[in-house]
Amino acid sequence: MKSLNQLKSGDSGEIVKISCPHTLLFRMNALGIRMGQKVEVLRNGWFRPLHICVSTTEMFIRKKDAKNIWVDI
Repeated sequence: MKSLNQLKSGDSGEIVKISCPHTLLFRMNALGIRMGQKVEVLRNGWFRPLHICVSTTEMFIRKKDAKNIWVDI
């Protein structure tokens, strides 16, 4: 199990845990980032936000938020 920000471009897995404040959790749920969803990292650069694909939706997420999302590879 790794946090989402530890994955490299092209890696994918299933979200198993999200540990963040409730306000951020509600926002992530609205975007489709939920436990049990498959997530794929499209781009992970040094100074850029994480470019991910959840289900069929592509989005950018801040790295500080991505380290609270745990993925089973």
